[in-house]
Amino acid sequence: MMSMTALCANVWAGQFFFDDFSDGDPADGSPVNWLGAGDAEHSGYTLTPEGLHLGSATAADGDGTPYIYSDVSVRVQIKRTSNHTDGEWESGLVCRWNDGGPGGYWIEVRPPNRFWLGHRDRYILRSATLPFDVDEKELIIRVDMIGDQIKCWCWPADEPMPDEPQMTLVEDVVPDGMFALYAGTGGYGGTEGGQAIYRWVEVVWPEVPIVDFNGDGKVDINDLVGLIESWGQDDPMCDIAPHPFGDGIVDAQDLELLMSCWEQPVDDPTLIAHWAMDEAEGNTAHDSVGGNDDLVMGGALWQPAGGMVDGALELDGLDDCLITTFGCNPADGPFSVLAWIKGGAPDQTILSQTGGENWLSLDPLAGHLMTELQSPQSSSSLLSEAVITDDEWHRIGFVWDGLHRTLYVDCIVVAQDTQQGLKSSSNCLYIGTGNTMEAGTFWSGLIDDVRIYNRAVNP
Repeated sequence: MMSMTALCANVWAGQFFFDDFSDGDPADGSPVNWLGAGDAEHSGYTLTPEGLHLGSATAADGDGTPYIYSDVSVRVQIKRTSNHTDGEWESGLVCRWNDGGPGGYWIEVRPPNRFWLGHRDRYILRSATLPFDVDEKELIIRVDMIGDQIKCWCWPADEPMPDEPQMTLVEDVVPDGMFALYAGTGGYGGTEGGQAIYRWVEVVWPEVPIVDFNGDGKVDINDLVGLIESWGQDDPMCDIAPHPFGDGIVDAQDLELLMSCWEQPVDDPTLIAHWAMDEAEGNTAHDSVGGNDDLVMGGALWQPAGGMVDGALELDGLDDCLITTFGCNPADGPFSVLAWIKGGAPDQTILSQTGGENWLSLDPLAGHLMTELQSPQSSSSLLSEAVITDDEWHRIGFVWDGLHRTLYVDCIVVAQDTQQGLKSSSNCLYIGTGNTMEAGTFWSGLIDDVRIYNRAVNP
């Protein structure tokens, strides 16, 4: 029975991520939490300058932790560094697993040139002979698990992706599950297992291409400028065609896809909350994503024609705020919060989390934009030099990509550092006051178009 060492990653619905393991720690949540399937002593991974090295000296149980996802494409680049003696049952690559139902799919490459799609209970389901030796070669494997179909490709990294998958399987239902990176630890012949170095891993929910690069809810000149600035480069943010993974370069195909969405309604599955602030009356503000009508406190005034994007909410700095029913745990993974603001004064807060941190606020001395979101091991807020209390409209944002916390003002990075994760809190958010609703933290001015994404946005 072959055992394996596995690393598992949390994937959010609609979430795109790319990890090349360059941060130096595969378990620090950058940009997702990579967890050993066994305990730390037997997790079997080593981070090297080349990438994530999965060896076979010690074995985990292979089950990992069942992080749930559905309908995704997973792509990895791997170099197998085998030490086998008879070529049997060596090493693995990327697997999809489910603890119940018909789960337990796995995808492997085995020397010298075999490609396998198997199932925990039904053994080998499909296999293919590859036209190259998998040992000591840089390989890319792509696995699409969408609806009732599983499609698998494997090809050398320096060659084009094959037009057709080498293996295809149609099931009644492809269950939700998890994926893992792993290396086998032995085979039926008693051989010592192979080893593998993972260069990077990429996950995409392929149903909807995300062409709203800056997270403002529309595809326009700002997104076009972003694509042009990345022209000819390998920029995963703008490399959107051919969908879902692109082709490693921003070029005419990406431009064509972007222009096909020009000024069309944006269907972005990574937008998880949106308060447009376009109401004309009443004491509720509508979250168009969650469908919640959240409570406006203190007699704040609607300004139907006074916002940066249509209407806005005007707060008096005394007791006005918006109490939401929306919760977002900063420790869960990459996310972004963006808003238009006008006015404000030192020590006031734009957005906070009850029982948590002040996400976007102004420092008490000069009104510099700052955030108190930080890792459990840190006591350091991120403070910028940007003063935004000039009574002009500014688009501000906090972006967490799993490694960096970044503050933006008007599409410009004004502060950035690295953190080892963020503190956990899943309580609801306040808009326009601090996390304890203390006097002096209430916002005096206008707030408009507050958006929260579960991806890192480049405003």
